[in-house]
Amino acid sequence: MLSHHDRTELEKIERNLEVTDPDLATALREGKRPKSRALRSALLIAVDVVAVTLLVLGLILPDPGVTLCGILALTGTVWTHVARHRV
Repeated sequence: MLSHHDRTELEKIERNLEVTDPDLATALREGKRPKSRALRSALLIAVDVVAVTLLVLGLILPDPGVTLCGILALTGTVWTHVARHRV
């Protein structure tokens, strides 16, 4: 059995978790695992690598279409990274 002080501290942690990360708090309360972001992160890294490769190939080869595709792909990945960190 926990002491009164320990129960009070755990309740404070629970309230703080409810405010800062309600999805995790719900998952812990219901016993479900939170959604994994590993697949999304791996996919985003792969798109980053493809975008940089397109840009480098476009700069090496005299093909403005490949360069434009690389620039557009990099712009999209930057927006995606910024949007992920804002949430």
